[in-house]
Amino acid sequence: MRKVIVMILTVPLLLTAVFGLSGCSATKDEWYKDTIEYYKKSVKTGVEGTDKQLSVPAEIKGKGDLIGYLLIDLDGDGRDELLIGYNSGGGVTKFTNVIVKHSDLGPYSLLTGANGYYIYLCQDNIIRVDSWYGDDTKIEYMKFNSRSNSFTKVDGTYDPKKWDLKKF
Repeated sequence: MRKVIVMILTVPLLLTAVFGLSGCSATKDEWYKDTIEYYKKSVKTGVEGTDKQLSVPAEIKGKGDLIGYLLIDLDGDGRDELLIGYNSGGGVTKFTNVIVKHSDLGPYSLLTGANGYYIYLCQDNIIRVDSWYGDDTKIEYMKFNSRSNSFTKVDGTYDPKKWDLKKF
């Protein structure tokens, strides 16, 4: 869990530095375009980019056409959030990054997975996070709230879904 918290705290600052100071070409309503281009370049070249925290995780490199992104309004505020992930065969879609338009910081990776942490999108835009601690699996369900730029835990059990991703 400590690894996830560190990723949650460091990636936003790095995204702000890379996309906030680089002279973004995206309009306010298309805040995600430069971020998509960054990931697209990382996937195509296999290069991790300027910072390993922002790159496509090694576990999804080489998955070819299965890697992509999903733009979806997670909380119904009228602004899409950006999810980076892959489809593993005929199964559900695994996401490695949930990137939001933070009210103060711009593009912000609010949730990061991979290497033992997996993020899934379920019905009603509920996010499921699976994490492994040895032989134990911890599953949490959360709902995004753009007003507080955070996820709130929700009760219940939700099944992950397969999502059609736009390919990089």
